[in-house]
Formats: sequence, structure tokens, C-alpha cells
Amino acid sequence: MRAITNIRHHRIRWGLLAGRGAGVGIISGVVMLLVAMVTLPLVSDDGDAWTFLKIAGSALLGGDAATPLTGFELGPVLAGMIVHFLLAALVGATYALLIGMFDLEGWTPVALFGLLYGAMVFVWSAVIIGAGFGPAAADSIPPISMFFGNMAFGMTAGILLATWADDGDLDQEEIRVKVFEQRAEDDAESGLPRSKDHPTDLRL
Repeated sequence: MRAITNIRHHRIRWGLLAGRGAGVGIISGVVMLLVAMVTLPLVSDDGDAWTFLKIAGSALLGGDAATPLTGFELGPVLAGMIVHFLLAALVGATYALLIGMFDLEGWTPVALFGLLYGAMVFVWSAVIIGAGFGPAAADSIPPISMFFGNMAFGMTAGILLATWADDGDLDQEEIRVKVFEQRAEDDAESGLPRSKDHPTDLRL
């Protein structure tokens, strides 16, 4: 069976990339949640640090989970965390697969794409909240809070995947191994000590 390659015809470990993306999504989801919990009380008179999670929890528990919008309640908050981190893992995995598909490499392109992706997720989130949770829920989470949260998500995911995404590229790894072996041969011929770096540590 022919492997699915990216736009540069490189073979990609799609499963590995999606798994790492999901992990990155969860980490980025933590950052996004902290931003939302800090900014939402500052820009909304009707919400507090728990409003975001209670509204998310209403996807599982119904609209009553977000009534009232403020105050800590264990059930709605836990349900909100489940919904939030499941979506964060899904969004992170999708982001990682897009990086693999478009063969983005290096800190700047991946981080900038993270910001763009965060902006796209912001629009997507606004639509989902409005359609799934109702206009009242959308009004309860100020757009500026959602925007900062999603941009923080995208930037964090971009920084992490700029470091990890290349490991999913089989052809890139083979190139690194060949370069490493060639450098080792050159060092041996010149009498230099053998490099202790691992082939996958090389950045081409």
C-alpha cells in the first residue's frame, strides 16, 4: 500500500505527528485556559474565572450547567475541562497534520502559521459557541477574551511543534542520518573526534 506523502512527496509518520499534535494541543489548551480565566473577568461584568469552563461544560450537561455563569461548581467545571481539552487535542492534532502536509519547517514559519491557525480557530470557536451553546453563551464570552486565548493557543502550539514536527518526516530523518554519517567519515579522515550528536539532532 502506497504511503500518503506531503506536498514535497516526503513520507510522513502521520500517526506519530497526530499524537504529538494532540499532546501539544493539550499543553496549548492549558495556556489558552489560563489566558481566558485571567482576561474574561477583566473584560466582562457578567463573568468570572469559571465562566469559560461552565459554558463549555454546558455542552455535556445542558444549559443549566452555566446557570449561574459565575462561581465554582465542581460538576460543570469538570465537564468544561473535559470538553475543552478534548477539543484542544483535536485542534492540536489537526494543526500538526497540516504542518506535515504543507512541509513547514523552522521556527518562524511554524510559529507564524500557529498565529494564523489560532485566528482561524477563533472564528471557528465563535461559530461553534453561537450555534451549539446559543446566543446567550456567545454574549457571555467577550470576543476579545476568546481572541487572546486562541492566539495564545496558536503561538504555544507553533513554538512546540517547530521543535517536534520534523521527527514525523521519514525522508528528512534519512537525510539527517546520511549527513551525520558523512560528517563522521569526514571527521575520521581528518583525525577530528567523532561527533556525539544524534543524527536526529541535526537541523538541515
